[in-house]
Amino acid sequence: MINATLASGLTGTTTQSASQVSSTELQESYNSFLTLLTAQISNQDPLEPVDSTQFVSQLAQLTQVEQSISTNANLESISSMLATMGAMSDMQMIGRNVLVPSSQVTMTDTEFPLSYQVEPGATDVKIRIYSQEGSLVRELTGSSVADGELIDVAWDRRDAVGLPTPPGNFRIEIAATDVNGDPIAATSLTTAGVERVNFTARGPELQLSNGETVLSQVVRSVL
Repeated sequence: MINATLASGLTGTTTQSASQVSSTELQESYNSFLTLLTAQISNQDPLEPVDSTQFVSQLAQLTQVEQSISTNANLESISSMLATMGAMSDMQMIGRNVLVPSSQVTMTDTEFPLSYQVEPGATDVKIRIYSQEGSLVRELTGSSVADGELIDVAWDRRDAVGLPTPPGNFRIEIAATDVNGDPIAATSLTTAGVERVNFTARGPELQLSNGETVLSQVVRSVL
């Protein structure tokens, strides 16, 4: 489903762009310049005519500004086209699965889509799985601590006392430490389906099947 704000996001708004504002100001400067030039020529002393050098210099400066504004307008047009192309690309992710950084994982009857990455220096990794109510369901030990490697988490779907855990949404916490027990940065990732694209002031946001909304720029891969 596509958000209703798509129309305004792709067709533009009534707000003037920077180049349009500059063009309006330049036109006012041209009018002022011509008014001043006409007044000085009309009232000049025939025996001591006005030196045209200054006017020629000012006219050249205005021409340079006009060229710069034209260049900026072209760049704005290109930027708008690229933004529209990006929005269309984001829309194509609807119905697809994406890999994104997330602390929320939806477990189904067939899969528990969780992986993680750690920064260099980690020697121990703990994966804590919490219920939506906040209670600790299970704590696992990471199978590898290679920095930068995408590590899949294998869970037998049983809680701390060995009872089966039904499907649902779970909150994930990855705790990594070095040899001294100091914390090391770690990122949990999950795979979720894209259900909707919202075009916001922050940029295109993807509404995912796990209940989260993320910026499209954080997507690691489309599956």
